[in-house]
This record gives sequence, structure tokens and C-alpha cells, in this order.
Amino acid sequence: MRTTGKFAAIAAAAMLVGTAGVAQAAPTAAGEQASAATGTRCHTGDLRYGWDSAHGGRPDMDATNQQIAAIRLKNTSGRTCTLHGFPGVRLIGKSGETWDLRRSADRPSTITLRPGDDTALVTMNILPVAKNDAQAFVPAKVLLTPPDEKRHVTLNWPYGGAILNQSGATRPGTFVNPVGVG
Repeated sequence: MRTTGKFAAIAAAAMLVGTAGVAQAAPTAAGEQASAATGTRCHTGDLRYGWDSAHGGRPDMDATNQQIAAIRLKNTSGRTCTLHGFPGVRLIGKSGETWDLRRSADRPSTITLRPGDDTALVTMNILPVAKNDAQAFVPAKVLLTPPDEKRHVTLNWPYGGAILNQSGATRPGTFVNPVGVG
């Protein structure tokens, strides 16, 4: 009987230890606490979005080499928030066709935005092509979803031109990078 009591006490202690571990936020690959668990993640409505030409430059849509298109994110909330990971990017073509951009192989880092900060940048590598090319995708709009969010914002594509449609490629010349600092 005494042995059964000891096993019950050990089992109860093990359950308490296991329960205490569940309450903690899961660490990310870098060993830091996940921002979603701490409540500091930037939400779609916390940010203002705009095309950026100062850091990413205006892409030359007449070129045939890879170009950069950039979207600047500004924290318009009254709190500090973080972004970590890849945004979702869907291109909407002039004819209504869609293209969900693949992610680069770059590793994301956590970007902290204080109220009013506009240092977060989403960059897309794009591969322009002539509009009359059989594989031309003519963008009209970009749907951008911040990391870990379900709501998107819609931006008009301001650059004209066409992008080589590699939507079925495993390593396309057009892709999105993780949110970075710019």
C-alpha cells in the first residue's frame, strides 16, 4: 500500500510539471518567444501599406533581368508590435487570373515596430517580360497578408509592364522575401 501511495505522489508531481510546461509560449527556431503568444504581433489593421521606391527602387519593367518591388509597412497602432515571417502575396492579373508567390529561401527575423515606425519592408523579386510574350502575366493588383494574419490589404500595381508567368515553377524568378528592415 505504501508503494502505491508513492507512485500516486510521483504521478501527481509529474502531471504538475507537465502542466507548467504547457503554459509557456513555444520557442521559435531562434530560441525566442513566439510573438503571437505574447500578444505583440502586428495585425493587418495595425499597419499602413504603401509602395516604396527609396529602398527597393522602382522596378524597370522594360528590363529582362530580375527587379525588386517593395512595400513599406508603417505601424499606425498605439502599441509596439512585431512581424516575423513571410507575408502572403497574391498577384491579380488584368484579366482576373491569380498567382500566389512562392517564398524565397531566406530565413526570417523578428522586426519590432514602435508606434509610428515605418521601417518594415516587404520585397518581391520580379522577373519582367514583354507584354506580348506568351508567358506574360500583367499585374493589376497585389493582395498582401502580413505574417500570421488571415486578413489582407489590396494595393494597385503601380509599375505597369508584365512579369514572366512562372506560377507553376518550383524555383521561379518572381517570389516574396520575409519581412525585413529597410
